[in-house]
Amino acid sequence: MKHRIWIAAGNYHPISGTSEVIFMNQPVNRPRRIEYLDLYRAFAIMAVVAIHATSTAVAHYPKHTLDHDVYYFWNTFLQFAVPAFLFLSSLVLFYNYSSKVNEKGWMLAFYKKRLFNVFVPYVVWSLIYFAIKQLLAGKEPLTHSVQFAKQLVMGTAHTHLYFFLIILQFYIVFPWLLSITRHRLFNRYLPLFFIAGQAIFYALHLQFHFERTGSLLPSYLIVIGFGAWVGLNFEWALKKLYTHRYVLIAALLGGGAIFIYGNAYIKTAFAAYPVITYTVLFLFRNLFTLSACLLLLIFSERIGTGKHTEVRKATRILDSLGTVAFGVFLMHPLVLLFWRREFTDDLARHFSVGIILSYIVALLISWICATGLRRMKWGWVLIGR
Repeated sequence: MKHRIWIAAGNYHPISGTSEVIFMNQPVNRPRRIEYLDLYRAFAIMAVVAIHATSTAVAHYPKHTLDHDVYYFWNTFLQFAVPAFLFLSSLVLFYNYSSKVNEKGWMLAFYKKRLFNVFVPYVVWSLIYFAIKQLLAGKEPLTHSVQFAKQLVMGTAHTHLYFFLIILQFYIVFPWLLSITRHRLFNRYLPLFFIAGQAIFYALHLQFHFERTGSLLPSYLIVIGFGAWVGLNFEWALKKLYTHRYVLIAALLGGGAIFIYGNAYIKTAFAAYPVITYTVLFLFRNLFTLSACLLLLIFSERIGTGKHTEVRKATRILDSLGTVAFGVFLMHPLVLLFWRREFTDDLARHFSVGIILSYIVALLISWICATGLRRMKWGWVLIGR
């Protein structure tokens, strides 16, 4: 028996939350759009903007002062934000495409929509950031095309653009990953395979010393693997996670304490044993990051499905941020760049106030601009679809 239900079409971006949602006759086992994931995006993008806004404060204040310790805590604690987007990307892709794996031509359609709608904004914004930085340095951008090409390949036109190299890598291998989930053994122990994959990558890194590991997909296999597991078993997995929420909270607190405050001690204590150092840091860093991603999902689901009127009003505002999170991610560093250039000296006596204001201004201006661009036909060139 078939019923009319809302479903999300294939063109669905994990950060922006935009999708070609259509109303049609579909079997009830087709995936429905998970509305409260916009809340997840909103919380994650607020964390990303906070990381970039507080980075100068961490460098500005002397170590072992109260101001430095406060900004260091928040800047480090919020480092789960980018992995959270990769977790969500994996969840959404496996959730939406698991039922399409046997459909003819789904893979080609996936590549055309996903890669094109991410690659074009990436190139455009890489050019924007490169040109602005060259002009501010008194250089002519057109005479440095080779330098731009290198930065485009490496994702270094600006600090945040490395994320797009990671997501493009993930999109390239996703159809292959989805196909092997059809094998019973891989499907049953899916997270363990991804944990093993990231552990092997780190072991190889110890031997061969890869450059820019933070821009390589294998550095994030654990959150991607758990995102895939949740996406393939959504209702059951969410109930399971909620049942074990206190275990996740303990993992977040324990892993976070070591990740935030124990790094330097571990590196010093095991300086002669790099394998032990990497193993301990690997365990606690990923314990903290993964538990943060899972708890954020539970938190978003609890709030998003709540019945309280005032809470629902607040979530509607955050939903609007979540739907344009991709655009905010792209634009907010540009706002921060000009803020620091124009107002740092004026606010030198009130540095902390300047940091807080920079965060608010970067978030709001990017939010407003992305919302406006989303309504324009050509806006996808800058903020994707």
